[in-house]
Amino acid sequence: MQPGIHTPEYWIESFKPSRADLDALYEFMIEVNQPVGIEVLAEQVVRRRVEATLASRLKHRKASGTVYRPADRYDVGQKLVFPALDGASGVVTAVRAGNNPAYGKYDVIGVDIDGITREFAAGLTWEHALSQMDQDLDADVLAERYAPVIAPQLAATLTREPDWLSLGDRWSLRSLLPQVNAGHLNLAEAVIMLAGEPLPAEHLLKDLDLDDSVPLETRALALELSLQADSRFRNVGAVEAPLWALTAPV
Repeated sequence: MQPGIHTPEYWIESFKPSRADLDALYEFMIEVNQPVGIEVLAEQVVRRRVEATLASRLKHRKASGTVYRPADRYDVGQKLVFPALDGASGVVTAVRAGNNPAYGKYDVIGVDIDGITREFAAGLTWEHALSQMDQDLDADVLAERYAPVIAPQLAATLTREPDWLSLGDRWSLRSLLPQVNAGHLNLAEAVIMLAGEPLPAEHLLKDLDLDDSVPLETRALALELSLQADSRFRNVGAVEAPLWALTAPV
């Protein structure tokens, strides 16, 4: 049996990026339209899987009966499903008024679950612990917890995908990057030569006629990938904060 999606075993031992994961990331990148870090992408994968699991659970519950919520009221004969009881289901066999004045007016329902009658509150006007469905499947919590765990495996997978490019921890789709031509690189060489010092891509872009309808971060990544591939240039800065110099002495 595969471990639950909320467990470390699922993400550490069982997780492998699927085609559905990659397709969803492709759509995410089209939407944000700028480079992002691998952990941001990993968070998207975790959230997508958790939300898909929640949707599947809800579909199953709806097919099995009405999902029990303490704030709702029920009638005898109604079939209920209890998420907090591992999805157990039962039939309402009795309804009576509650007798705890601290809770206000509410009902107590008797429910036959596998031949055993259990009682539950109904019609409550205050928050009840059982109102919190799927407490183990908080997409934001699980994304924060497990994105760092799956990030290396996701990066390895994206590296093999022809649609994806990266520099350091900046990832983007090839199709989102503007075209950098020989003229752009020749001009970048001249700008660095005149400056007499290494320059960041953002500075070089001020003198390059690179499609300014594209976000600056995306243009910078496109330029830096081209500079990296051209033997005239070398990065003398950090991987995450490149500074571009000429290979030959100025």
